[in-house]
Amino acid sequence: MEKVNPLVSIIIPNYNHEKFLVQRLDSVFNQTYQNFEVILLDDCSSDHSKEILLKYSCNTKVTHCLFNKVNSGSTFMQWQKGIELSSGEFVWIAESDDTADPVFLETLVFKFISNPKVSLVYCQSNKMDHAGNVMGSWLEHTKPIDPQNIFSEDFIMDGNSFIEKFLIFINVIPNASAVLFRKSDTQLLTLLYTDPLFKYCGDWMFYFQLIVNKQICFISQSLNNFRYHENSVIALAKGSEERVNLLDINTKVRSKIIQFLIENRVTNLKRIVTVNKYIIRNHTLYEKAFLLIKTSKYLKGYFLLLTLSDVFYRNYNFKKNIKLKLNKLFS
Repeated sequence: MEKVNPLVSIIIPNYNHEKFLVQRLDSVFNQTYQNFEVILLDDCSSDHSKEILLKYSCNTKVTHCLFNKVNSGSTFMQWQKGIELSSGEFVWIAESDDTADPVFLETLVFKFISNPKVSLVYCQSNKMDHAGNVMGSWLEHTKPIDPQNIFSEDFIMDGNSFIEKFLIFINVIPNASAVLFRKSDTQLLTLLYTDPLFKYCGDWMFYFQLIVNKQICFISQSLNNFRYHENSVIALAKGSEERVNLLDINTKVRSKIIQFLIENRVTNLKRIVTVNKYIIRNHTLYEKAFLLIKTSKYLKGYFLLLTLSDVFYRNYNFKKNIKLKLNKLFS
């Protein structure tokens, strides 16, 4: 059994979120579980964040309040700094524009106390718009790869199985604010936050590193409010060229993920590699081929599509069969 009342280190990395800071900070300090320290980190904000953070830094639970003189260019650098400063057994990275239900910490900490082999616990998240309106749940995010509706209920799963079934497909943990993890499990991690690739998906790789050869716990209750911005990196990547760039980054990151899994001697490595190759070929490269053609890079696009002729043929026949069935249905 774990300690009954373990210390949690709450890291709040902020950059230009003065509009949301008070709501975020209040949702942290008003948690029903109160054995925590707060680490406030500002990445050289140009708004009035500093004044707000200095005001809250007077709270006795705040152990650090640091302001970068130069922007680090990566929220993951702030994560690393916060983890190094932390004293708690568990760490919660509470992003500065999100909010949490008052029982968030109490609920997640209890899962750790009850399950000492678990290295990461996370809960379902609500979708919240810029104005703070809840627009639904992130359950839809996992539905395409969850035909059995596993994410509709709580579960504890072997980390390697979770990787094979879900995490290798997409980052099924859409928001760091929904996650609580053991600090001790970060001590041997290969922190790659300085790699430019991880500006886009450092959290994804971080979760792989945390749960490999360990266990993960999911709570189906939506206790985290994840604010979605129309000017986020992913939201802005709607143009074809930007999307191609993200697909290339995704492929390179996948290569590093597989190398990490090889180094850690994952028992189900062959199955994970097979799934990963399928995703790259049937989804990533296939989408990239059509995007290249769309942006008038015909030679590259058609050549890539030629190497994926079996995928194209299968998808074409599938769509053709669907169309025939629909015609029969309405004829």
